[in-house]
Amino acid sequence: MKQDNMMGIPVDALTYEEILNDVSVYLKNKKKMTAISVNPQIVTEAKKYPEIVSFIEQSTHRIPDGIGIVLVSKLTKGPITSRIAGIELMTKFLAYANEYKKRVFFYGAKPEVIADAVKNIQHKYPNLIISGAIDGYTNLTEQEIVSQINQEKPDFLFVGLGFPRQEQWLSRNVEQLDVSIFQDVGGSFDVFSGHVKRSPQFFIDYHLEWLYRSLSNPKRIGRIFQLPVFMWRSLLWKMRKQEGSV
Repeated sequence: MKQDNMMGIPVDALTYEEILNDVSVYLKNKKKMTAISVNPQIVTEAKKYPEIVSFIEQSTHRIPDGIGIVLVSKLTKGPITSRIAGIELMTKFLAYANEYKKRVFFYGAKPEVIADAVKNIQHKYPNLIISGAIDGYTNLTEQEIVSQINQEKPDFLFVGLGFPRQEQWLSRNVEQLDVSIFQDVGGSFDVFSGHVKRSPQFFIDYHLEWLYRSLSNPKRIGRIFQLPVFMWRSLLWKMRKQEGSV
């Protein structure tokens, strides 16, 4: 598997087809597959969280989830040519689980959000088995959450606690969990629940979902500047690396 490096964070050159082909292998061999998103925010802030950097380095699939990642790789003649959107990958995982009647478990989001997401997912994918769901505001301890998930023996675990909580939680608990396929899904539960609308197709087609989300939510407005900052810092880092100074 080819990979690129963004400011010290490894990112894999992947396609949806390659990831889905790997799912069968990991399930058959009862091995752990960690499909972890790498986007400009994570690259820019990950150094604050050494445990997340280590977790990404050890993950089996480091997903290029962000047009900024793709652009930097292309501009520096790297191997990444296309984006893998986290919500699209989750949709494909759910479709796979539906086709093969696999068990899925959801952890994260507000109670009403995860409840509606579960209802909508079950309606759209009637053949998959929803083995359980725990909201991100639960009073359960971390060990109790792990124990409950293990009791249900899911094939897929989707964790939507947002960065950096979801990556930190996974880094601490992946080895304790009796699950094959893991994915950090950010705010995807909000979209599946219907509480948040996904970006219009125009923004999706032109890889501008980040801009739409930022403009739609005043709390995210500062993220508009995150992509150009990431681009500048990443390109500068790569130039210095080529010169042998980093």
